[in-house]
Amino acid sequence: MATTKRAAAKKAAPKKKTATPAKAAKKPATAKQTAPKSAAPRRRITPQTTTAKRSGTEKKTQPWVGSVKSGWTDGALGKVIETRVAIGKVAESRLAEAVSAAESRMADAKVALNRAAETTDVLTRAAEKKISRARAAAENKFAETRSALGSKVAEAKAAVARSGVGKDFIDRAVDNVLGQNVLGDFRPADLLGTAGTLTRQAVRRPLALVKASLGFLGELGKLAAGESQLKPESSDRRFNDAAWQESSLYAGLLQGYLALRQSMTRYARNASADERQAERAQFLLSQVGDALAPSNFLFGNPAALRRAKETYGMSLVRGAKNLLGDVLKQRPIPSQVDDKAFKIGGNLAVTPGSVVLRTEMFELIQYAPQTAQVRQRPTLIVPSIVNKYYVFDLAPGRSIIEYFIKQGISVFVLVWRNPQKRHDRWGMPEYQDAIDAAIDATCAIGKVKDVNLWAVCGAGPVAVALAGYYAATKRRKIHSLLLVVSPLDMRAMSQAQGVGAFAEGGQAEQAVKKTLRNKRISAREFTLLFSMLRANELIWNYWVSNYLMGDTPSAFDVLYWNGDGTGMTAQFNHDFSEFIEANPFVTPGAMKVRGKAIADLAKLDIDSYVLAAATDHLCIWQGVYRSAQLLGKRSQFVLGNSGHIQTIVCPPGNPKASFCTNDHLPATPEAWLDSATQHASSWWDHGVAWATAHSGRLVRAPKAQGNKQYPPLCAAPGTYVHERG
Repeated sequence: MATTKRAAAKKAAPKKKTATPAKAAKKPATAKQTAPKSAAPRRRITPQTTTAKRSGTEKKTQPWVGSVKSGWTDGALGKVIETRVAIGKVAESRLAEAVSAAESRMADAKVALNRAAETTDVLTRAAEKKISRARAAAENKFAETRSALGSKVAEAKAAVARSGVGKDFIDRAVDNVLGQNVLGDFRPADLLGTAGTLTRQAVRRPLALVKASLGFLGELGKLAAGESQLKPESSDRRFNDAAWQESSLYAGLLQGYLALRQSMTRYARNASADERQAERAQFLLSQVGDALAPSNFLFGNPAALRRAKETYGMSLVRGAKNLLGDVLKQRPIPSQVDDKAFKIGGNLAVTPGSVVLRTEMFELIQYAPQTAQVRQRPTLIVPSIVNKYYVFDLAPGRSIIEYFIKQGISVFVLVWRNPQKRHDRWGMPEYQDAIDAAIDATCAIGKVKDVNLWAVCGAGPVAVALAGYYAATKRRKIHSLLLVVSPLDMRAMSQAQGVGAFAEGGQAEQAVKKTLRNKRISAREFTLLFSMLRANELIWNYWVSNYLMGDTPSAFDVLYWNGDGTGMTAQFNHDFSEFIEANPFVTPGAMKVRGKAIADLAKLDIDSYVLAAATDHLCIWQGVYRSAQLLGKRSQFVLGNSGHIQTIVCPPGNPKASFCTNDHLPATPEAWLDSATQHASSWWDHGVAWATAHSGRLVRAPKAQGNKQYPPLCAAPGTYVHERG
């Protein structure tokens, strides 16, 4: 029955029509139509049964039941499988290619690394060889340099022994400079007047000249008889060479020279009944006597002849070259220092700071702080008008400016311009106005009402007069005053050794001075003038060393500064000469500033610190002590134990340095010294303590120099310090 029913169903089922190619082209192909005839016959997927145990019973389950949708055909499924297989093969092929390429690149990288390693090894070995050779060369060069330096040091020591150049000599050599403008009236032209006076005295009083001539002839007679016992002073090193004692020729020449000097000194003493005129004559003849020394001439100097022989004349060639160089540079005296060894702003005057104000007369430098906090009230330094300021900032470790800054003191310094002829109108009032402008700028930048003022040497009277004007007009711009080797009583200048006699004069000399005081004094004239004070050390010593021996001058920073002088304007020369003559500070009301009489110096209502130098032969310490007395009971007088410059450039640690203090100001300087306390150290720390006590509270250090009104113009040391003339 079942078989009959299935057969009937097959007969009743309609037969499928096969689409013709034309009709197939008109209809879009379907998945069933695109199946290839050669595809494998459809397989029946029979679900598998699994047996699971639940609660001890077995149950048949079907984990996967799938059926092919009615629209799928066996051909479509095969095509999908073939496509996936093809994609897999392509991916596998590309992966293989990528792996192959990566392996190739890795191989190339290994080769490159091997080559780099080989190159590095080669370079390393080459570098090691070069380093080894350089080290060997450096060691050889060091040995040669050490040997050469040893020779140079030996030569330098020998030169020092021959010429007397040493620390003590340098101390004396620079001991003159800061006192230049304090002398005012004394000029080299004064010697011409003295020579004329001496000539007239020889005509009027011939007996003195005859006595001196006979004395000289008598000494020559003793010399001929072998009885002359004249000897040079123990400190005179011009005749230290053994030939002056061993050679009869040089011994006789020395005796003749000493006899001439003795006769000239006797004549100078007897040439005039006027003690001052006799002193001027003695100073003049001492210049002539120093110049006539046989050691100043080649054939009169055995050491120079020996050097010429040893060097086959090369010392004379070098000497001629040195002479030519000084002539071309128009030096009034032989060079005292090797200029090539120093540079302002390079190894001199290098404390960091900025120029915050520039006028026609000066530049104002504000130094950068070197501590996190600084004292509120700044210090303004006014250097000598005829000297460069950087004696206060010579070099690191030798700079008083640097030292005070490191103790928290805010420091400004006024840098004077080296005046030229076009500036001859600058007189004492103009310099006072300049100091006033610098004080105003310092107060504005520091945001204070007054400053601590330092005044050095010849700038002292100018600044003190301005302080007196402030007191008279009820203005308080100066909180305290520190004077450095600065005499205020001009009578003390007449006590200066050598040139003190020129501070006074007769009617004829005064007439000449009134003419000369209207003329400017150049830096070269100042250099010559103050070299004449120690002619043997500052002129003829270098004449022999540079020109006869052919030596190169030594490199000393103080001597470089010593030769870097400035001039004095005609008007200031006139004003200061009148100031010296009038000596107004000793008479209350005699000094006027801007047409108004200044206050009595003892009533300035400010504390003062007066520093003097014990061996200063220009601004003698007794005269500077008088300055402290004039400033009254609020003045602290301090006496350094060395010379003019060495008292300023005296950093702590100098075993030879000392200074004296006294809480009282007795009537005489000798009484002050008798009761003074000596301190075995530099005065710098004592000065720092005094300045700190007058500088106010600590405040945060400024981040920059200047302000909106006074912006920084350039870095210290500025431009004016480089000007010469």
